[in-house]
Amino acid sequence: MPVIGLRDFHAAKVNEDGTYSVPKKLAPAISATITPNFQITTLYGDDQAVAVAEALGDIDVEINPSDLSIDDYAFLLGKTKNADGVIEDSADDVAPYVALGFRLPKENGSFKYYWYYKGKFQPPASSHNTKGESVEFQTPTISGKFVAREDKKWRAHMESDDTGANQSVIDGWFDAVYAPTPVTP
Repeated sequence: MPVIGLRDFHAAKVNEDGTYSVPKKLAPAISATITPNFQITTLYGDDQAVAVAEALGDIDVEINPSDLSIDDYAFLLGKTKNADGVIEDSADDVAPYVALGFRLPKENGSFKYYWYYKGKFQPPASSHNTKGESVEFQTPTISGKFVAREDKKWRAHMESDDTGANQSVIDGWFDAVYAPTPVTP
């Protein structure tokens, strides 16, 4: 089924022990571009290609929420508001690792669900226009680089209309970053 939208940006901080904080819902989603960068190399022998190997590099992530509130900015970039409610950006600031989740509605009413496990965002570029004869919305775009975790996993995804889809996983998708259901003997 074709995808017909984008909804529900969520982010969760990656804790030092590799666990995740409770996901935080971000502003409504406008767009997302996710580009996994694979390096593919071909081995040649006997004057022909005989094997192909690939390795995942980093993953480029660019999201465009309808707004980037000061609280979301602080959360995603590891900033702190001072007593006056002001964030003073510093060259020494270090963004935390976060997980990014969202879902894509499909034409048949079901959804594709995603969690990207580990990445850092960078402060967004600023571009602003004055209001002219008509009003034009100005929304932020924030970019980041994601990587695989130490266990080599970099993304979890599922489709709610898949015959093997666990309904309890779907129901709790944004309550916590996905972790496999333990197998019981």
